[in-house]
Amino acid sequence: MDTTDRAGRLTGWIAQRSTLVIGMSIVITGLFAIPFLAMEPDDAASQEPSGVVFEARDKIEDEFGSSVFTTFLIVEDRQGDLLRAGPLRALLAAEADLRVDPEVGPTLFTYFDNDERTDVVGIQSIADLIDARVPGGLVAASDADVKRVAAQLVAERGPTELGLSAQTTTDPDGMLVSPAALVPVISDDTILGFGGGGVRLGTDTASEEYSRDVLEVIRTGETEYRAWGVAIDVNLTSSEQGEVAGPFIGFTILAVLLIVGLTFRSYWVLAVTGAALSALIIWLQGITNLLGLKDSLILSLIVPIAMISFGVDFAFHALGRYRESRMEGRPPRASFTVGIAAVLGALTLALASDSAAFLSNTSAGIESIVQFGIGAAIALVAAFLLLGIVTPLVVMRIEEKVGSPVKSRGRRILSLNGAGFAAGFAMTSVLLSVFILPAGGVVALAVYIVLFLALPYRLAKPGVGNRATAGREPGRPTLLIGRIITRIVSVRRFVLPVIAVVTILAMTLMVRVPSEFDVKDFFAADTDFVVSLDKLDEHGGEQAGERADILIEADMSDPTALAAVDRFAEEVRSLDTRRFGRTDDGEINLRPGVLEVIDEVWASPVAQGAVAQVTGLTLTDTDGDGLPDDSEQLDALYGFVLEAGVPFDLQNLVLTPDDVHGRLSEQFDTRMQLGIPGSREVDNIVAAREDLQPLIDDLVAELRDVAPDAAVTLTGGPIARQESLDAIQRTLQISLPISVLLCLLIAGLFMRSFRYGLASIIPILIVVSWLYAFMYLFGYAINMVTATIGAISIGIGIDFAIHFAMRYREELARTGSRDAAVRAAGEGTGVALVASAASSIVGFAILALAPMPLFASYGLLTAVMIAMALTASLLVLPSVLVIMTRDGEPAAG
Repeated sequence: MDTTDRAGRLTGWIAQRSTLVIGMSIVITGLFAIPFLAMEPDDAASQEPSGVVFEARDKIEDEFGSSVFTTFLIVEDRQGDLLRAGPLRALLAAEADLRVDPEVGPTLFTYFDNDERTDVVGIQSIADLIDARVPGGLVAASDADVKRVAAQLVAERGPTELGLSAQTTTDPDGMLVSPAALVPVISDDTILGFGGGGVRLGTDTASEEYSRDVLEVIRTGETEYRAWGVAIDVNLTSSEQGEVAGPFIGFTILAVLLIVGLTFRSYWVLAVTGAALSALIIWLQGITNLLGLKDSLILSLIVPIAMISFGVDFAFHALGRYRESRMEGRPPRASFTVGIAAVLGALTLALASDSAAFLSNTSAGIESIVQFGIGAAIALVAAFLLLGIVTPLVVMRIEEKVGSPVKSRGRRILSLNGAGFAAGFAMTSVLLSVFILPAGGVVALAVYIVLFLALPYRLAKPGVGNRATAGREPGRPTLLIGRIITRIVSVRRFVLPVIAVVTILAMTLMVRVPSEFDVKDFFAADTDFVVSLDKLDEHGGEQAGERADILIEADMSDPTALAAVDRFAEEVRSLDTRRFGRTDDGEINLRPGVLEVIDEVWASPVAQGAVAQVTGLTLTDTDGDGLPDDSEQLDALYGFVLEAGVPFDLQNLVLTPDDVHGRLSEQFDTRMQLGIPGSREVDNIVAAREDLQPLIDDLVAELRDVAPDAAVTLTGGPIARQESLDAIQRTLQISLPISVLLCLLIAGLFMRSFRYGLASIIPILIVVSWLYAFMYLFGYAINMVTATIGAISIGIGIDFAIHFAMRYREELARTGSRDAAVRAAGEGTGVALVASAASSIVGFAILALAPMPLFASYGLLTAVMIAMALTASLLVLPSVLVIMTRDGEPAAG
């Protein structure tokens, strides 16, 4: 055919200029190493979509910013009761150490506690409160003294305000027993300069390192208690978990390379493939850095790991056709020209369809997923060139000199040892490039090329490479695979209905895979980060919950708007639901923003007098609703408290200006807060929003009667997380159909046959439905990482299907018999598919043993997905092709 002739001319041109092509590949790798090393991105890609929830959250961070930085700690007694003299003395001593610590001490924030009427330097726990009330302090206190004072404090302020565990009870003697307490450490952010934006994945780690320093000092008392920082170090934990997973990723690469070497029984094939995989990382990172793509977990780790499978698949099919041509009796150069020309169309079609599958993710509204699609497409092009073209070309040049492997036992052992060292060194190069030291990875690749390719090639004795090798019969495994596929096709009337029923059942399950974000899906369960959240769930109970914000954008100096907000606050507190954190009295624990500021002013005659003295206005409340009478009073009040805070007495403030700014913006917008318990489960967040949204809608309607541009937005950590998961779900619903349609169009146009295009996408539908059904049955959820598996499954599925379909069409045109075409395709491409899949499955199964759940689940799901793709391509596709074609038909049509 014309296409084959053009491919033959191209591969012949490449073979004749092999030195130039190989040299250019090395030069290009060196050039891409420059941006790889010198243009590392400083910014992290967002893992969130756009929308009002995120705009409101960012506005809160900008306009309600705090000059304090808070590290929340949980202190849990080792014997189950913190309200004893021993653990409280140890905690008190650790707090004293914290205040004099040379690094932390000077950064602690001093504030006035109006309940205890004392200044607090950075930290105040139940130990401080009891120490202040026990005669002689905790140093001389007995357990009975502690219990007596603790009971007094709980009666006055309640266990929640004291930070005591939700598991606080009384023993048979009526004494309080509390296993743990929540202890905030408050630092001065004007000194620290963290910016108050909160700790989120992808942010700077300076605040996390500081919080860890705080925790380490508090942990000096851990002979009596244990302490955890509550979600203080997500980025540091992510980095540490990645380092722990690094060796498993390395073993994945090692296993893949060893299987490549064993499959082709060639040291040279293994060594060249190892160099190409290492160069692939440099090409990927160099090009993405040149394009200005931002740093992200998915682009930096998931894409390189995924490309191991795709790259090896390109290599298996290219080298497999080259080997077939050698077995037919051709010398290396002719074998490259003929063999690569025969597979070039399938490789190109696989590249185009795979790229389309990945690029469909650019329809997502999440920056990191968009970058995943772009990065994966770039990596595919690099894999096509390096593994599909350059790798067999280098093997050709080597075999022109050294010929076939020497059969002596001694040389075989030497070759095996060399292959093991080469695979290990290639693994090291990739790990350095991806995880540890990019410059070290580049140097390691250069050393690898010299030690395992250039030097052995230079020292190798000339063999019989340029002679035509005698043709050989296919080996036993090759014949076995051909016979198995032929046998399956012969019983297709039974196989296909069974597969159809299984797939239909799988489709009913795939739509039920939940969207979830639980840190246990990302970090090991024994990390401090995960344990701290478990402890928060245990000791926080209904009284705590993850904080959500209600941003009210309306002029709070308008009495009508303020009255509407006051009614809204009362309606929220009176909700009959367990979806929000509650006070010790059982009321929903709502921090009412500007209303809290006004309440504190009414509670302080000193504050009212100060407002009158400074502004010349006396605050009045003639209707008794707890709100100043008019906008003039409100303007004066807000201006004063934003500047001076709310006085408690002539020396101290009940609310500092910073406290006021956390509740009221300079534009007189306000921010309310409440907790959502159990927010690690998305269903709890959804239910909480459903309970609150009708009240928000009513408030918006009231406010817009006064100000048409008024807005009320529920936002904060749990709400933003749910919105992100919803966006991921929408992305899958859009990108999966787009990618399937694009694969159908590309395959149909390339092969000039709608039938072959349709046949090629059937395995995709099977793999996707089976994979998500597997996820549902085994408890996996859709999140930022597992969402990428869908695109990868389409890429792998179409890749396998295209190679088999095009080989079948080629053999059908040559033999005129469908049975012979199926057998020949199975003995040729089928073997390459099995070998490629086996190497990837073994490699990713090793990754599934990694201690970091993120990589473990990714490894397991990828291994399962590749096995499913192989099954669909060899169990279903051959039968579909036989049904769709006729004996004796031409290749096109």
